Amino acid sequence: MKDSFGSRVRAIRQSRSWSQQELSMRSGISTPHISSIERDKRHPSLDYAQRLAAALGVPLHVLCDPHTAYRAPNMRNSPDELPLSMQNFILNESAMPYLEAAQRMATLSEAEASFLRVVIELLAQRKCLMNSDKENRKP
Repeated sequence: MKDSFGSRVRAIRQSRSWSQQELSMRSGISTPHISSIERDKRHPSLDYAQRLAAALGVPLHVLCDPHTAYRAPNMRNSPDELPLSMQNFILNESAMPYLEAAQRMATLSEAEASFLRVVIELLAQRKCLMNSDKENRKP
């Protein structure tokens, strides 16, 4: 892998057969900005560097340290592989908070993820009970 941050972003992006536009969609960073980063014309802020690493599915140090050898895990090649309803959801700007939350949840430890699943299940049960109570009160 090459020595600069931008060249490492490009190499991982290309290894996934992603366009800059796809990385843009996954990271929330504009395509021209990604192009500038990859050509080493701009240096990303810490926030952008973290977003690029998360979108690429690699730890941040992999993009920053030229001496780190890293084999990125396989990821979906394209949102086109998703059902149309999911593609529309991902492309909808109002979906960003949900996508960011899902991205953060993907990096949780197994114990944290297990705890979160229990909390979500309890909240879902509570909502079902509340909906059931509302229906039972209707005349």
